[in-house]
Amino acid sequence: MRSRGKVAAINPRRGMVAIATEDGGFTIIELLSDWSLEVGDEITWTDRYGLGHEVYRNVTQQTEEEVFVQNHDVSRSNLQAQLLL
Repeated sequence: MRSRGKVAAINPRRGMVAIATEDGGFTIIELLSDWSLEVGDEITWTDRYGLGHEVYRNVTQQTEEEVFVQNHDVSRSNLQAQLLL
């Protein structure tokens, strides 16, 4: 079963994205390309806790791209630090 979440925040200068997951935490990814994501886009991926290079799918825009997964289960209180804001 694929994991899913919604884009909750983006740091465009650093290419960092926070995805709010179904369990209430956040997954932090780093964009490796100019993949266009918007806050609210629904994202899915296969390996729930995979780190490093993974392929994520934007269901909203029907695109997919390789990203670098930085972290999973990040709390809201640590979100800004994880996004390098």
